[in-house]
Amino acid sequence: MPTKASIPPNPLLPSETAPRHQNLARTLASEIESGRYPVGSKLPREMDLCTQFGAGRHTVRMALDRLVRAGLIKRTPRLGTLVIATKPRRGYQLSVSQISDLTQFSANTQMEVLERTVQTVTDKANDCLAAYQGQQWLFVSGLRHSSDYDVPISYHEVWVHPDYRSIAGVQGRIKQSIFDLIEQQFGVAATRVKQTIRSAIPDQKMEALLKIEPNTPCLWVHREYYDSQSRLVELSLSVHPGDLFSYEMELERSIPTSSS
Repeated sequence: MPTKASIPPNPLLPSETAPRHQNLARTLASEIESGRYPVGSKLPREMDLCTQFGAGRHTVRMALDRLVRAGLIKRTPRLGTLVIATKPRRGYQLSVSQISDLTQFSANTQMEVLERTVQTVTDKANDCLAAYQGQQWLFVSGLRHSSDYDVPISYHEVWVHPDYRSIAGVQGRIKQSIFDLIEQQFGVAATRVKQTIRSAIPDQKMEALLKIEPNTPCLWVHREYYDSQSRLVELSLSVHPGDLFSYEMELERSIPTSSS
């Protein structure tokens, strides 16, 4: 599963390690922005793009799909592919391929810490903490900001295992994720992450913090970080307004070659 984060993704920067359709999409996006394909014009047909780039049809289609999601083009049966914008639609995209990618978005944003307290886990806490009732975990809440937006891009709640609750640097505005800080200061690594994503409407308090309209759908991302001993190190919940966040996952299947 590949995951990287960009706010918004910059299709103009090539990468030697990215799948080929991503680089093809970046090239086409750059040519759209430069005016080679102005708004209102049509991109070449799929087969023509295959010839231009020496690429297969599947690769070209995947590249065009990325441009559609970025809001640059519109594909209409029998009418072709129409250019509708020169800049990608502004949005927060998270794309993931490995555990370390889950925290990469932090490099492009800052979290404003709203609360840092040591709290006793009760039966009102997250269900995943039921086995830890009576223990005193570090609780942190905050809002993540990006320079691209005037409003917060997400709300966060984090519970940290008592062994690591003395973690330093969690105040004011922080660029790193809290788990990155735990890893740096205590030498513990996440070897397994369980993630659940659902859609829900936040309560009025959260709507006010995120500065969103009432009844705005949001994506709720719940993660549990486990160490090599399968101990829960951190539990986090992040709430993202639906119009500012997209989650991209790309899966690759390795097919064993038959031996002759």
